[in-house]
Amino acid sequence: MKHKLYDIFFIALFLSILIVPAVLINRKPLQISEIDNEMLTEWPGLDPTLSNAAELESYVDDRIGFREQVVSAYIWLNDRLFHVMTHPLFMYGKEGHIFYKDPSYIQAYQRMNTDPEWLDGFVSFLEQTDAYLKSKGIDFLYYMCPDKKTIYSEYFPDSINVNTGNETVPGYLEKRLKDSDVDYIIPIKELTGAKKEQVVYNKLYDATHWNEDGAFLGHKLIDDRLRYEDEGVPPLSKEDFDRSMVLKESLDIARFPIHEEVPSYTLKNDTSNNMTTYLLPVIDCYTPTFYAHFTNENCENNKILLIFTDSYFATYFKFYQDRFSEVYFIHRQNFEYLQYYINLLFPDTVIFETAERSISGEMMQQAAFTEEYTGNLIMQTPKELGGTPLDRYRIYEEPFDPLIPVTAKPQAVSGNIPAYTVSGVKGVELKEENGEKVLLLDTGAGDSIVSVNGYVELNGRDYDIYARIGDEAVIETDYLALRHRAGESQTDTASHKAFSINVQRRYLSELDIELIAVDRDKNEGLVLDTLKVRYK
Repeated sequence: MKHKLYDIFFIALFLSILIVPAVLINRKPLQISEIDNEMLTEWPGLDPTLSNAAELESYVDDRIGFREQVVSAYIWLNDRLFHVMTHPLFMYGKEGHIFYKDPSYIQAYQRMNTDPEWLDGFVSFLEQTDAYLKSKGIDFLYYMCPDKKTIYSEYFPDSINVNTGNETVPGYLEKRLKDSDVDYIIPIKELTGAKKEQVVYNKLYDATHWNEDGAFLGHKLIDDRLRYEDEGVPPLSKEDFDRSMVLKESLDIARFPIHEEVPSYTLKNDTSNNMTTYLLPVIDCYTPTFYAHFTNENCENNKILLIFTDSYFATYFKFYQDRFSEVYFIHRQNFEYLQYYINLLFPDTVIFETAERSISGEMMQQAAFTEEYTGNLIMQTPKELGGTPLDRYRIYEEPFDPLIPVTAKPQAVSGNIPAYTVSGVKGVELKEENGEKVLLLDTGAGDSIVSVNGYVELNGRDYDIYARIGDEAVIETDYLALRHRAGESQTDTASHKAFSINVQRRYLSELDIELIAVDRDKNEGLVLDTLKVRYK
């Protein structure tokens, strides 16, 4: 009898091990693994033919009950018993240093994935961006954040060999940037020198970024560069921060037990206003990650700073929010919207930051700088959608030239006047009153961005479209992301030129908008229409 009870117990235990995890499978959508720091596979649906068997298997593997606990226990036991790191994202280096172990990260250390063609295209993008911003009187700075493997290479595993005959990604990039007019900072020497006196990348915690001492040093280099151009910006000073040591008992982006004290900087007297929610619901972007917006009425200058960032800069608003009148942080993956942001935000300075590991990793997969940004002849719109190779590809519409003569009343012009159509508005109401287009603002409601979208008929010509806001600001209305919306009504074709006017509501305030078309060949422009802006 006793023997049978044992048999029943072990059978029940065995069945429980098989059944309970399946019953407790995580069915919630949009879940992130704390171990892998990745989105879990979404339910692919049932297919009677099982053509999606691989997706179903991935779904079960990711979401089976107790997966996180079992994997965590396995990782912990290997670490404690054998000092072996079996984590999917990280590995041990020498003397217990933790490093990122993404394949592209390791290949970059080995100098195996330095891609000159891609890097040449990226530098071309930076050069064209710099030229465009300079033509509008805006300062531009490119900043590359070095990897821990670059600054603390002496702790990288000896088992990973380096092909010293190849160039590193930072080395090749800096060589190309030295031959350009782009202002840049690649602070490898500064961080390597600083590590002799202090720890600038943690031994354990946050193996993919510098620590806050390293970050302060890195941003101080930016501060020195910005203040050299404009002394009205107050200096970045350690006196404005409380520095403390904070105990961390797990890696920053993954569940792995550690025990390490890391530096932390806290702004003593924050007088800024967090305005992140003001534009975020309506601003155009591919990804809103890392977006932040601060204003500061107490700031003595009127400078506006725009930073294209990834995770290296994303938590360091505190180094800027009290020192500028206005600061925007936008994920660098939104680079195709750069011209849109320039004309929406009116910055005085633009910083474009990239992590070293991103250049040899996800950026290569997501951004094709090898063709479009080197000026090759390509279709502005795919041929199957009616596109023709109109001219050399331009990343940015040229800023408005105030010396170009503009005819104010198109009805007085003889000849072929291009027709235009407003295809839609946002944040405002469009009405026809006495033959005029009127944009009606609601005093009590409305989006923070007013948008007017449409297109101009080309009739065999080529026009650049601009919008004059009030008496001064003239903004470009065509930007790279607009041209990439293939198949939408807003996209350029051989017969139509799309435009998108985007103005912050707080800047508009009953200022009329002139829609101007500039003929490149004739170097002359005309006002297509004046949109009257009024409150209801």
